[in-house]
Amino acid sequence: MPIPQNHDLTPAPRRLLRDVVYDKMFEAILDGTLEFGERLNDDQLVAWLGVSRTPVREAIAKLADQALVDIEANRYTRIVDPSFDEFVDTIDVGYAVWSLFVERAVPKLDKAQRAEIVGILDARAKAYKAKKDEDAGGLLRVNEILLAAAGSDSLTRLWSNTGPRVMLLIRRPSTNGIVGHNEAHTFSVALRDAVKANDAEAAAAAVREQPARLQGLFDQVREAGIYRA
Repeated sequence: MPIPQNHDLTPAPRRLLRDVVYDKMFEAILDGTLEFGERLNDDQLVAWLGVSRTPVREAIAKLADQALVDIEANRYTRIVDPSFDEFVDTIDVGYAVWSLFVERAVPKLDKAQRAEIVGILDARAKAYKAKKDEDAGGLLRVNEILLAAAGSDSLTRLWSNTGPRVMLLIRRPSTNGIVGHNEAHTFSVALRDAVKANDAEAAAAAVREQPARLQGLFDQVREAGIYRA
């Protein structure tokens, strides 16, 4: 007999293979499986990922656009090896960019969007208060909502090339046991309360001023030698 068709179901969007490969490589960089400064070999990546060379090269090109991979034509392709000064500068600049679309988006959030963001930030604040790891996907979802609400193609493109490097450099110390729980809790509460109150200026300030609260974390990172001098 014919297979019944349910026309009310919306087909799940099909992901491009290059995006799947990118996600796997980004996660491997994020958790340190691919180490800072490590050279990338196409044949090894093809064997590891089980795909052809084309999606691997496309994923590497995207990682290079995000300053996560360095490419020197005919010489090498390698994971970035940031200095400590680059780490601090990336955080300063990244949070400044982040604050731009936060300020624009907050007044444009609908009731459901605002409630979802507040819920995610509340869970994040509780996790950090309990000295537990956050759900990293939560903050990604927050920014996804905010970027959509901001309605700026320019900011979306800017963050797509800035956000991944910020995430890498701010999260890598946690793989070495360095986590600013108190600072992250304070930040999450401030941003949550500002979004809940529909206070765009306070929300942007919470993001923009966060690097100044991280000096203690920066000192620990420097002492641990996570980033080269």
